[in-house]
Amino acid sequence: MSSEISIEITPNRYNYSNIQLALPWDREEVIAELEKENWNPYGAETAVKHDAWLGKRFKLHRPKSPMLQQIINFFALDSTRDYLIECLYRDKPILGINWQMYPWRMSMNTILHAEFSKDLPGFENGVHCDMRRLVGTGLIYLADGDNPDLSSAFYDHPDRHNPSRVKTGYGTGWVHSNDWNSWHDGWNRTDQTRYSILLGLTLKLEHQPTGDDNPDKPVVPSNLLNQG
Repeated sequence: MSSEISIEITPNRYNYSNIQLALPWDREEVIAELEKENWNPYGAETAVKHDAWLGKRFKLHRPKSPMLQQIINFFALDSTRDYLIECLYRDKPILGINWQMYPWRMSMNTILHAEFSKDLPGFENGVHCDMRRLVGTGLIYLADGDNPDLSSAFYDHPDRHNPSRVKTGYGTGWVHSNDWNSWHDGWNRTDQTRYSILLGLTLKLEHQPTGDDNPDKPVVPSNLLNQG
């Protein structure tokens, strides 16, 4: 087994590509580390405290485990982000027209991050397109083989026309460029926990939202108002 972390992205359909993550650890080792962590409810990790899955989805952004942190760090690399962007443009040529950016400009204006997800039995994420700040997203399963009951699917329409289910497995998953018609859903219809790695290619904003935001606009000290 290689001592390096790597990914390979291959074309599939117009609305998503396949991704394969290679890790230098067995699945059992990674799951054991995930089970030691302290997980936060999904809503506690969002900027506007939205949580549609109370008690069903949990998040981990800052793991204590050095092993898990290595995975987070890999996806934070510029080279990983640039490769992912290159593949998104390759697999969906209209991306450059939609955003009016060449891949190199998109790299300058985005951040790629990874976070761990823990979805309990009964988790259902209905058909949706992703939020506007996301140029692209991905999901990498940490599953033991292909299981249709803890998977995701992509569609041509919010009424689930022309479904394409993504195969699951250890390090197997999908990545896509967020668009008006990138309809997809996901679920855990088993009696086991679904662990995965969620990827977000996010636009850089001058005033980026954070999990510490609240409805009241912060008061800027007067001595900072005129500073550029």
